[in-house]
Amino acid sequence: MKIRCINNTGLSLRSYEYEPITNKEVFGRFGVSEMAEYGIEIGKEYLVMGLITFETYQAYLIDDNGFISACPCQLFEVVDSKVNSNWHFRLIAKDEDIYPFVQAILGYPELCSDKKAYESLIVEMEEYAQRIYFRRKIELEKELAE
Repeated sequence: MKIRCINNTGLSLRSYEYEPITNKEVFGRFGVSEMAEYGIEIGKEYLVMGLITFETYQAYLIDDNGFISACPCQLFEVVDSKVNSNWHFRLIAKDEDIYPFVQAILGYPELCSDKKAYESLIVEMEEYAQRIYFRRKIELEKELAE
């Protein structure tokens, strides 16, 4: 799947809120303030390496200049909707540390088979997890080029 960035700030997500944000709810359902800026570039295309279903929104797993992140889908438009035939799905169990924050993951095999993959990749930024991510990304780029 390929996507193009159309917005990159917390303010641009405000129109996707379910209810008006009050002073108590500065962060809204996306967990960011209006002043937040995502490290993504408007107009740039990204290769999606996974879909993360959070408690209150869905995000694309992407990287920009080597920095891997899960960004809300509302910041992008879909350029190519085809997903990798090798993707797997995993529903997060209630006893996992990332539940209920993360509800489900769809993506490359290791992202779904390893229960600590999301935390290792996004939270702890472990080198081994990043190597797997970029190895899978290279494979996907080769597949798309053929």
